[in-house]
Amino acid sequence: MPLALAEYLRHLATRCSRMSRDCNDPVISKELVIISVELVEKAEAFEAENAIPHAEDPRAAEITTREDDEK
Repeated sequence: MPLALAEYLRHLATRCSRMSRDCNDPVISKELVIISVELVEKAEAFEAENAIPHAEDPRAAEITTREDDEK
């Protein structure tokens, strides 16, 4: 669930960025860009706070076996 929030923030950032390109008002366009950058920063901070230790090391991934499913 926590990482779903980060994904949602990134989705909103993408939408704001797209709207900024389609917007004819330069002030609103600039504000949408600022909002999208802030949302990405918040998503990155949230991911860093809730990250799994050593997640960047592919050998650190937990391997699930059938015996684990039965427990």
